[in-house]
Amino acid sequence: MRYFFSSLGRNLLAGIRTTLFLPVSRLAFRVDVAQLLALFVFSALLDVARDWFRTDSDRVFSLLGAGTEFYGAGVLLFLAAILALVYRQRGLLLRLPLIILAALPLLQIALEVPDVLRSFALPSWLASRVGDAILIWIIVVFIRCMALAMAPSTSGRIARAVVGGLVLAAPIWFGNSLGPNDPWFAKPSTILDESGLNAGSEPVLATQSFLLDQLLGKLEDERPGVTDLYFVGFAPYGAQDVFRKDVEAAKHVMDERWGTAGRSIVLINNPSTLLSAPFATVTNLRETLNEIGGAIDADNDVVMLYLASHGSRDFKLAATQPPLSLVELTPTGLRQMLDDAGIGWRIIIVSACFSGGYIEPLKDERTLVITAAQSDRISFGCGDRSDATFFGEAFFQRGMATADSFLAAFDIAKKRVEEREQAEGYSPASNPQIWVGAAMTEKLNTLRMRGQSGTTTALKSRKIPERGLHRRI
Repeated sequence: MRYFFSSLGRNLLAGIRTTLFLPVSRLAFRVDVAQLLALFVFSALLDVARDWFRTDSDRVFSLLGAGTEFYGAGVLLFLAAILALVYRQRGLLLRLPLIILAALPLLQIALEVPDVLRSFALPSWLASRVGDAILIWIIVVFIRCMALAMAPSTSGRIARAVVGGLVLAAPIWFGNSLGPNDPWFAKPSTILDESGLNAGSEPVLATQSFLLDQLLGKLEDERPGVTDLYFVGFAPYGAQDVFRKDVEAAKHVMDERWGTAGRSIVLINNPSTLLSAPFATVTNLRETLNEIGGAIDADNDVVMLYLASHGSRDFKLAATQPPLSLVELTPTGLRQMLDDAGIGWRIIIVSACFSGGYIEPLKDERTLVITAAQSDRISFGCGDRSDATFFGEAFFQRGMATADSFLAAFDIAKKRVEEREQAEGYSPASNPQIWVGAAMTEKLNTLRMRGQSGTTTALKSRKIPERGLHRRI
């Protein structure tokens, strides 16, 4: 046992020297399966502590955090196996993940620095720059770990170390879109509602079975000779309140200012709406669009769809409602649903990272597509303390609440987002996008006239924070 803990201490010390770029050799590490498991447990315990400090006193322990740990370990071992095969060095299979796990603790602690800076009310741009520097540091450390793990006689060792390090760092960008990213501790509201129910409880499932039908049945039919506008809000990410607040505020503006009252519905995943709002699932969205498609005059009426969630580089919208397992919405899937429902005139607003990827699959002559970011950029304002995303607040509560047309609202929103990103120091800019079909350009004029006749109290009733919003990648 003494040898075990002595070896663990030696590995951690060598890992710190690796992270700080101090002299260290591969012989400084004690490589065996027991040490690999010990370092994994140490790293997991450090994550438990980090998640504990991030949450308030009403935190609730969640075993979902174990899924995140095991997923990360599996990815690390998988990538190590690939590099071992490609470089024809079987020793990498055990040595590489051990060296990386030994180097991780200092990096894990460093990841908390941006939030610490924000807690002291320092400028957000400073925390953002520090976060970028830490990310670069992590990548360089992975490259050094790769160099230490390879045999000294490896030809082209530096080049191979760089390639291997970049491969190991790849999950930083796409890992969360493929697997879980749940914390060890969470707010009670992310697990249970106030009555102690969750999405898998029998009373909730029983309510959900007729809730959507009930709300769809209340939607008013189209009026002959009038261009009716229907609104659908879709917030599939239930782990944060910001998306629920975003679509509810958007519905409020559209009902008051643009005449969608009686013709609007929101689908939400959130612990607080388990018994009051239909789940934001692909199945419910399809049923909603089919119902609206059967109620409208397809040659005249317009259906507006607002999507608000986290987005990934492959343009999927994140969907969570624990303990349910949900399908993520894609732009091609949405296009198919709209086509199947017979909805011709379409306005689609997407507030998510990389949402510009929705434009190409959805665009046609009778469609307006507006997105919070271009296809290779992230958007901002989706932190736990936010009442709306940057773009949701800018487009609906600034643009649609005051402008007399959708195009004017977009111009207002784009300027507003740019100003906030510059003030907060976020870079690169999200660069909101718009695409208007040729036929839709004329159709929007009919909606412009309706927008002029309304007023809204949205801006008076909601206070949107200017600072302290978190960035989500």
